[in-house]
Amino acid sequence: MQSNKRVTISRGNRKLGAIMNVSTEPVQCCPKGIPCANGGCYALKSLRLYPETRRAWAKNARIARTNPRSYFSQIANSIAGRRPRYFRWHVAGDILNVDYLRQMCRIAAHNPRTQFLVFTKAFHIVNAYENTKALPGNLAVIFSAWPGVRIDNPHGHRIAWMQDGSEDRVPQNAIECPGDCENCGICFRLPKLRRDVVFHKH
Repeated sequence: MQSNKRVTISRGNRKLGAIMNVSTEPVQCCPKGIPCANGGCYALKSLRLYPETRRAWAKNARIARTNPRSYFSQIANSIAGRRPRYFRWHVAGDILNVDYLRQMCRIAAHNPRTQFLVFTKAFHIVNAYENTKALPGNLAVIFSAWPGVRIDNPHGHRIAWMQDGSEDRVPQNAIECPGDCENCGICFRLPKLRRDVVFHKH
């Protein structure tokens, strides 16, 4: 397959450790009007500093939009071949539409031994999907909250709170991120634990 048609699927990075993941473009593939788009998104730093990462994310976004069948087929084949314990969607970017989420769910359902995780601000897309169908049990969908952002959460998703000192909605039992994804893995289990997570801005 030509390299410009091949989805870049990472086997991990410095932050996640050895956790397979796939990303698209931050901001361009995110819901409009989110506050982190104005310089607060950590993925924008990688976009600026690492040209290879920037090109890979842009390519993934293009394939996801123009040839979603190939995009998801490549991801599904990679997961089936490697059988990872964990897989994370969107270190950068977000769920593009309901069909995109439907394919994420299909992949999770076909790989029950892999735990999947996505942090999302695309609340309306997740809600639209769940209004008609349940999410697979091995796909943890965590709503991302920034101070001042209204959270439309009728299905009771766990929330990842960004704490910059002004957020006053964080539950007392929220788990503070220890910053060791590979060895912690707790975010994959938040729905079963029925607890939120809080990330302190740095």
